[in-house]
Amino acid sequence: AIVVKKAKMDVEREIELTRKLGFSHVELDADVPSPYLDYDAQQKRAIRESAKSHDVTLSLHLPYSYISCSTCCPQESDRALAVELHKRYIEFASDIGARYLVMHPGNMPPYQTVGKYRDYARGALIKSLVELGELASDRGLALHLENNTAFQGIFFEVEECMAMVREARERGVDVYFNFDIGHWLTRADMGKPIPEPPESVLEPLPPDMLKELHLNDYLPGEHKFHPPLHLGLGFLKWGNLERYARLVKRKNVEVVVVETAMQSVEQVLDHERILSDESKYIREAFGL
Repeated sequence: AIVVKKAKMDVEREIELTRKLGFSHVELDADVPSPYLDYDAQQKRAIRESAKSHDVTLSLHLPYSYISCSTCCPQESDRALAVELHKRYIEFASDIGARYLVMHPGNMPPYQTVGKYRDYARGALIKSLVELGELASDRGLALHLENNTAFQGIFFEVEECMAMVREARERGVDVYFNFDIGHWLTRADMGKPIPEPPESVLEPLPPDMLKELHLNDYLPGEHKFHPPLHLGLGFLKWGNLERYARLVKRKNVEVVVVETAMQSVEQVLDHERILSDESKYIREAFGL
């Protein structure tokens, strides 16, 4: 909490570190706390120039907590506030030269994830997707809808999310599906089946709906997200990553964003070695 805003502000360092680790894309996280709406033209230009000079592409993960959760709210006043906030971040993404945007579907009370409430939420989210997708397209950005975790009780199944993306497309808007496999794996703690191998869930995803994906793992029972992949603590072992890499290449996915979290104080203190080892592991799995 103390350092996260400071870390987010040092985008140039993120870009440099990403190149040092052997990768070429950075996704900025606009969730709370976020400094980005306060950036002036000079700060945004510095990010754009740094990315260009390091040959790094950029994406922005739109905020996904507090007000931002209301993109699926059936109450129009609340939904409109969330959409307007997202639009401000879309303008920021455009100003820094980003290519991709990612948004969560939103959240709601558990007693409203069923029946007619669920239908209302679905309609509200599609409306938000269309509005945001139109602005994103106008700014040369590809907007993606990402699947929720199973704990949220809504918008976490692959078909459910793709159906909403399709409906938004039918209304003339170019939007895409960002499949987060770690979010999807949380279904294990909700008594829902996981196929073997788990990455086979990507098989039916149509290539024309994919540009960016999120890659991370999950530790069932411990409720831990995004453990370092090279440690093999969750579902995704070496062979799973190799198959995952082949699948995304076959589907012409443009960028895979690796999401890793340090799980303890010891890992935070040892983060440089962990990042280096994990990066090497991922590059080898992907044949880079």
